Amino acid sequence: MYDIAREQSPSEESLLDLIERSAGAGYNALGLYLEHRFAYPSAPWAAGPGCLTPEAAGRLSRAAAGRGVRLIPFLNTLGHMEGFIRSEGGQWLAEAPGKGVLQICPSRPECIKFASNLVADALDAFDDEWVHLGGDETHQLGECSLCAKRAGKAGKESLYAEFFGRLCRQVLERGRRPCMWGDMLAKYPGALDLIPRETVIFDWDYDDAPGETSAMFRRRGFEVVLSSAVRSYDANWCFLDEIRRLIDAHREEAERLGAAGMLVCAWEFFGFSPFASVLPLIMAAGRRVSSGEAWGAALDAEGGAGHARAAEILGSRIPRTSSFLAAGGWRSLREPLAIQGDPFRLWRAWREDACGSAGDAILRALGEAEEAAGPDSPLEFPLLFHRVCVEWVRLAERAAVRYAAGDA
Repeated sequence: MYDIAREQSPSEESLLDLIERSAGAGYNALGLYLEHRFAYPSAPWAAGPGCLTPEAAGRLSRAAAGRGVRLIPFLNTLGHMEGFIRSEGGQWLAEAPGKGVLQICPSRPECIKFASNLVADALDAFDDEWVHLGGDETHQLGECSLCAKRAGKAGKESLYAEFFGRLCRQVLERGRRPCMWGDMLAKYPGALDLIPRETVIFDWDYDDAPGETSAMFRRRGFEVVLSSAVRSYDANWCFLDEIRRLIDAHREEAERLGAAGMLVCAWEFFGFSPFASVLPLIMAAGRRVSSGEAWGAALDAEGGAGHARAAEILGSRIPRTSSFLAAGGWRSLREPLAIQGDPFRLWRAWREDACGSAGDAILRALGEAEEAAGPDSPLEFPLLFHRVCVEWVRLAERAAVRYAAGDA
């Protein structure tokens, strides 16, 4: 599943290429995560330049079918609606003020109608049997006065269940199958009573395989897709060891549970996180899941031996060089520089490692990776970014030492 909602504007040609590569890597479906980056006829005010259009979606669906790949739309209809809410003309949808993930109101009739119209637009534009309605991370449930009153009587899960039960039935009435994320259904299992059993639940966990919750959904009569991720969203490039472990765990658990399938998500390509640099790894995951091909051979096949060697250095060796870069952190280089715009925060946090032997080791490793990757590699920018970060911290440290000595 490709996240086109966050700083992505793929051309139709590039999506056709992605379909072709997905088929070659063993994927039988490609999900497009849309949010506000689809030109919904019912919400023309939200469609910015470069949005995927209904006409393009139709052409892409036909092209995908010709390659044996399903093209599945992934909407959001309750949570993760900040793209709509922050668009001019969309503020009225908001459940409540907030930062980050924003939610529309599940109680006001005009908001319910808005979500229903989005679903109708997607049903018209895409022809796959499955339509994903979203439903994850609806953390603002019950915040507006109307929702608070309803939740006080029947609980927050009733707000969620009634909203999505209605949308699921809308999809079924069109002869299609609704899909939902599983996190809120796991939090509010009573909501499952109002969700039609034809609904496919995508049970996501980006730290480990969600065996317990997926088994619960199966016992309740639902088909389940175990949902993993190529985790670049929390990394400076990727945590390669974590990704391989995570995808292997999901693959094994999906087979054990008799799941309907397995999803590999590719989220949040923004803030110095270029999609092209991660694409060979996404395709290698397809080979691994579909045929059991060894990780090394799969990455060689998708990116070439030089790319595979450079990726191993950048995604495995370098994160082990400094605890500041290790898995478990939160894009430790990208966050201060690209997201917060505070390079001195990076200097303060990393000065000891970057200016010492760890920094020396990182620069040597980057030299090896740059040589392996060669010119015009999709890894060129991530490698350069890591190098610049080390050099910046060292420059700032030299300046600080001179300033403290009165030599500025």
